[in-house]
Amino acid sequence: MKVGARVRIKPGLVVRHPANVHLGDDVRINLNCLLQAHAPIHIGERTMIAANCAVVTANHDTGARGLEAFDARIPRPVRIGSDCWLGAGVLVLPGVTIGDGTVVGAGSVVVRDLPPQSVCVGVPARPVKERPRR
Repeated sequence: MKVGARVRIKPGLVVRHPANVHLGDDVRINLNCLLQAHAPIHIGERTMIAANCAVVTANHDTGARGLEAFDARIPRPVRIGSDCWLGAGVLVLPGVTIGDGTVVGAGSVVVRDLPPQSVCVGVPARPVKERPRR
């Protein structure tokens, strides 16, 4: 796992395949989060991840049967930009890019790319407004 300067991680973080994880400088990860990195996960500088969030990078082959389906993973990388904020309980699914400066509201499920400098909420997460640039 590549960890930048001044990163703070609260107890309960579970990291699968840590060699695929990159945390930028000043990242904050709160309690009981999951980084399931079958493919690369990149989290940009100054990004905050609230408690009970999960970032997953693999789906299962739904055409397979039984244990074959469990073992047949389809990995896709996840990129979370700099200056982002994921609220409590956010789920980020494989292949997603979250743009710089984006806030994702608590309990949201991110299934597609989110634009930079936006506030996104819901299941699935969608932009509801722009964030002011500072």
